[in-house]
Parts: sequence; C-alpha cells; structure tokens
Amino acid sequence: MTTHLELIRKRLDHLARMANHLAYSYEQVQAMLPIVDWSVLTAEQHESLAAFRVRFSEYQEHLGKTMRAIALEEEVATEPFGAVLAFMEKLEILDSVEHWKQIRELRNAINHEYEENPDRLSEFFSLLIKETPTLRDYHQRLAAFCQRSYDK
Repeated sequence: MTTHLELIRKRLDHLARMANHLAYSYEQVQAMLPIVDWSVLTAEQHESLAAFRVRFSEYQEHLGKTMRAIALEEEVATEPFGAVLAFMEKLEILDSVEHWKQIRELRNAINHEYEENPDRLSEFFSLLIKETPTLRDYHQRLAAFCQRSYDK
C-alpha cells in the first residue's frame, strides 16, 4: 500500500471513531429536542449541546479532508474545493454539491453566529440533528468507494 493510500486509510479509521462519538452526542441531543425553555437546561445538557455542535463540525470537516485526499489519489483537481465536491457527486458519494454546501453553511453558522435567540438555537440544533444521518451516509459511501477501489 502506498503512503498516500495509508493516509486515506488512517483518515477513514479516524472518521469511524468520530462517527461513534457523534452518534453518542446525537442521541443525547435528540432526546432533548425540542427545547422549550433554554433557561432551565442543566450544565450537563449545555455540555451535551456543545459536544454535539463540536463533534458535528469536526466530523464534517474531517470528511471533507478525506474527500480531498481521495481526489488527490484519483488525480483530480483539488482547488477550488468545489472541484473535489463535484468529483464526489460524480462518484455518487454526495447527493449534490449544493447540499454539502448547505450543511457547511449550517456548520459555520452554529460555530460563528453565537446565537442568543432560543428559537434560532432550536432551529440550528434541529437542523444539525436532521443532517447528521446525511453526513454518516456520505461517510459510508466514501468508505465503500475506498474499499472497492483500493482494497485489492
């Protein structure tokens, strides 16, 4: 196995561990929603929300880095990143480039807007819950592609 394929394998292994951690946080937060009164959340519940937000973000980020590594292996342009996304859509790993970008915008919003509005926070977390299975599906498709293409 080449050094680059070993890197892809390590990234996929790391994604699998991240997926397990995200699944735990997903279950914790899913059980809390909908949050009617944010002022009565316990410290543990706030911690669960924070962990879920971070785990979702890191998982999506690492998934993108793994897609870029695969594009490099396949000798496909990696700049701009949209070229990687288009290649992933062509491979049917992503449903659409636009959907990936929407998930990325959601990830950026929850990490950078610092919302205080309870309704907006509820919307953010509901969308994260909705998109978590999508990211997991993209991960599964990516891993299946690698198994078919590189594990010979």
